[in-house]
Amino acid sequence: MPRPLPAPPDTPWDTAAGTPRPGTDDAGDGNGIAGLFDRAAATYDRVGVDLLPAAGRLLVRHARIAEGEQVLDAGCGTGACLLPAARAVGPRGAVTGVDVSPAMTERTRQRAAEHGLHWIRAHTADVEDPRHPAPAPPPEGYDAVTAGMLLSFLRRPDRALGRFRSVLRPGGRLALSWWGAEAPGWDRVVQATRPFGPGSREEIETDVPGQSPPLTPERVERLVYQAGFASAELYEERLETTFRDPDHWWTWTWSTAARAFWESLPPDRLPAARAAAYGALEALRAPDGSLPYVLTAHVAVCHRW
Repeated sequence: MPRPLPAPPDTPWDTAAGTPRPGTDDAGDGNGIAGLFDRAAATYDRVGVDLLPAAGRLLVRHARIAEGEQVLDAGCGTGACLLPAARAVGPRGAVTGVDVSPAMTERTRQRAAEHGLHWIRAHTADVEDPRHPAPAPPPEGYDAVTAGMLLSFLRRPDRALGRFRSVLRPGGRLALSWWGAEAPGWDRVVQATRPFGPGSREEIETDVPGQSPPLTPERVERLVYQAGFASAELYEERLETTFRDPDHWWTWTWSTAARAFWESLPPDRLPAARAAAYGALEALRAPDGSLPYVLTAHVAVCHRW
């Protein structure tokens, strides 16, 4: 285990330096990450695929969220981490969620109300842009910060990790997760769509404006220690789901950030790209016509000294 580097000076959350993300502006033209997830919000986690909720439950478990704790969930989306964290802390605790997408935070508020989790607070905020700051942390700091599948969307993950550290109490922990490899064979879908646009795996993963290159456990561990954390526990989890058929898979991709790739194609080429993807999916179908899907989720639990 490498020795941690000296911790950077703590920067107050609401005054941290930052830069606007490419593809967004004060007019909110919808071309950036906020707009992308606003468009996905209506179907996000609503198409019968449990991958994100399962990853959220895993992250909360690895973070060892306990009753009565104060938790910040960065990039809360519609509550994949936020809701299980709220159940873990109970009414004696509190959970604050922040997300750059107003539509996502509104859905989180609705879900919190539906589940009777009145100790949840959700705010529209950008962890990288001081013009849209997150709420100030509790005076003593948060017991834990969770960031489920957020890192790859950060323009400067090193800065964000430093800010997460700054809002933790001494001894607090940061729990991160990010997607890893798909099951063998699924790269055929990427290869099939390549002729229609920026279709390589890396290009699809980075097509969202401001999204950083794919992450490895080694890179995340290095970033964590550079941000001043004292230790990091790394985990790898296997998540499985099944798409009923190619149409189900298609609907799911449009409910996620992957829609950025399809939206990047000229409208007249989209039907052909979809047909090419369906052709590649045929080789992956089970005898009953379904599509078994396996994806790796990586987790890092980082401790502040």
